[in-house]
Formats: sequence, structure tokens, C-alpha cells
Amino acid sequence: MGFRWFNIIGFLMLLSVLFLNEVVYLNVWYDLNFVVIVPAILYLGIALWLSLWGGLRRQDA
Repeated sequence: MGFRWFNIIGFLMLLSVLFLNEVVYLNVWYDLNFVVIVPAILYLGIALWLSLWGGLRRQDA
């Protein structure tokens, strides 16, 4: 099983999290804006799911 397009999208999303992490951290630390944490966790969860998902199973007939 090789890489698929959604795996590459997931890895690119994870790579962008490295840079977005500072924005979220500084926003929460200085502004006490905890509403930013929920979308950040959802984004990270979707990125992990896309990067690890193997795709749909096909039934050979």
C-alpha cells in the first residue's frame, strides 16, 4: 500500500502545524483566547487522520 493524495495532504497539514503552533501558543498565552484551542485541536486531528488513513477497502469480485 503506497501513499495516496489524502496522505500527502495530511502530511502537508502536519508540516503547517509546526508554523501555526506559534500563532496559537502566542494567542492563548498573551490574549487568553482559549477559543482558538478547539479549532487547532480539530485541525491537528484531521491532519493526523488524513496522514495515517489507508483508504477504503475494495472487495475483489
